[in-house]
Amino acid sequence: MSKFCTSCGASLADNATFCTSCGAKLAATANTASAATTADGDTPLDALKEKTVNAINGFKNSPQRNTYIGIAAIAVAAILLIVILVNLLSGGYKGALKDYFGAIEDKDGKAYAKSVLSGDMIDYMEDEGDMDKDEIYDSYEDSAKKAYSALKDDFGSGIKISFDVTGKEKIDKDDCETLEDALNLIYDDVKVSKGYDVELEITVEGKDDDDEFDAEATVVKVDGDWIVMSLVVEDLDALDVVGGVNLGSLGSLLGGLGSLGDFDF
Repeated sequence: MSKFCTSCGASLADNATFCTSCGAKLAATANTASAATTADGDTPLDALKEKTVNAINGFKNSPQRNTYIGIAAIAVAAILLIVILVNLLSGGYKGALKDYFGAIEDKDGKAYAKSVLSGDMIDYMEDEGDMDKDEIYDSYEDSAKKAYSALKDDFGSGIKISFDVTGKEKIDKDDCETLEDALNLIYDDVKVSKGYDVELEITVEGKDDDDEFDAEATVVKVDGDWIVMSLVVEDLDALDVVGGVNLGSLGSLLGGLGSLGDFDF
């Protein structure tokens, strides 16, 4: 007849002197342990309580328990890391700035446009102007290439742009409404829900040279998308953005927007 470990309850051979599951040392026989309990006057309920406590203590000291806790800790840490990475990589006002500079590095017109225009703004331009999205993105690709070329002249090829935020101030509700009104002079039913005025230190690196520049930017959340509303870089006009549209692309875009092209910018 098999006997059981009094610490963890594992089934054991009759001649076992220690538990092969949790390592606990066993009494000589189950009958001896039972007789001792009876001799002390313990009730069956007392014996059950003692066995339960011993089982819990055995689990606390068992190698399996440490393994389970280790696995759980790793799983929790992995989940937290994923959440942090998603927040860092996906979003916020910094994400818009990273996308803008990255678009110039890659000369990517689509990424460039999406860093300075919300999705609804791009849709409006397509609907109201004589341009499809590919043409809009091509226009911004021209601007990205011009910006890259201007930087290349000063720093050499292999342009890399990085930045540090040195100051940040939240845009209040009234100013968000003012920006919203300005955008609605061109776009239809734009909603500005949040924004920041930020001070930046921008580093531009190329194969021939590198330098740092102070900059001021306004980054806003328009219809759920963070975009670079304006960016003025001291002594480096190639990176400037005004009104959500890079100055280099403004003329060609307005040329495809019908009556809007009559405005003198």
